[in-house]
Amino acid sequence: MDVSGDPRDFVPSYTSLNKNSALYRKVKETIDDLKKDRIAGLRLKREQIPQYYVKKHDVNAVYKVDLPGYWRLTYGILVIHGERKALLMELFDHDKYNKRFGY
Repeated sequence: MDVSGDPRDFVPSYTSLNKNSALYRKVKETIDDLKKDRIAGLRLKREQIPQYYVKKHDVNAVYKVDLPGYWRLTYGILVIHGERKALLMELFDHDKYNKRFGY
């Protein structure tokens, strides 16, 4: 499956990670799994999906991956021209995750 990251909400966080950290390795492992068509993490219920994701990415299937240090990765699966694609939407710490999801 093709995997891409949101240039505003994912890429800056990902590129700033220490390449030797457990967090970076887990994110990289998740990306590699998605490229092999392996779903990672838990699918969120429709009512749990923030409107921000629905409006910005037009997604209705959102997954959350728990990462080391209480970080979270959210991604969506999109079907474009019959092909599944994973969009890495956000990579953030627990506080920012709670804010995004209204906890």
